[in-house]
Amino acid sequence: MIYHQGFFYLSLFPINNYVNLIVIADLTTNEGLYFRYLTMVAEVNVVVETIKPLVDYHYKNLKSRGLYDFVDDMVTPDCDVEGIRIDTELNYPMTIQTDTIRGTNVLHLLEQIRQLKNIYTKI
Repeated sequence: MIYHQGFFYLSLFPINNYVNLIVIADLTTNEGLYFRYLTMVAEVNVVVETIKPLVDYHYKNLKSRGLYDFVDDMVTPDCDVEGIRIDTELNYPMTIQTDTIRGTNVLHLLEQIRQLKNIYTKI
């Protein structure tokens, strides 16, 4: 049970440790269903990173395909959001490098996110 502002709530889900998962926008629509599954199951705050001129494009693209349901925000690289990243390059710490998010690697990505989340929360 969780006590918040005078009320008790029964928590059916694990409490999120407020870890951000930053996914670069190019990886979100490769196989959309698996991106949606990843964001639904990962139990983290999901943000999609893209360059400023393409924020509206990627937002509309994800929203129209039903892939924005579990995404918390869109950010640009200059926002300096900390967290676990899924990227095509290893430019930041706590990065999972992959070329695509698809059915053949989504379970492996989820396991890597879980392991990095454990490390991140201990820091």
